[in-house]
Amino acid sequence: MAFTEDFSTFFNADEFAQKVTLGGVEVSALFDAAYALAGVGVYGMAGTQPMLTLATANVPADPIGLAVQVGSSVYTVAAHEPNGTGISVLQLELA
Repeated sequence: MAFTEDFSTFFNADEFAQKVTLGGVEVSALFDAAYALAGVGVYGMAGTQPMLTLATANVPADPIGLAVQVGSSVYTVAAHEPNGTGISVLQLELA
């Protein structure tokens, strides 16, 4: 018996998610641009690590390089990380 989870509330734009455009298609997702610190020699460099969490069913077969628009900002998909439960994280880079 396979376990299936209903993520509709989690990705509801009236609840937690927001509408974004992924490769020209509007989808509901959770956007996060958390603080990130990278090491550069003995120094650090601060920035953000933008990412999009969404249902894997809404991710195109090959999302790497696709444009993502969140509000007025445009990003490019750098990595796709499906977790095997029906949820994927797309790592983004500012376009």
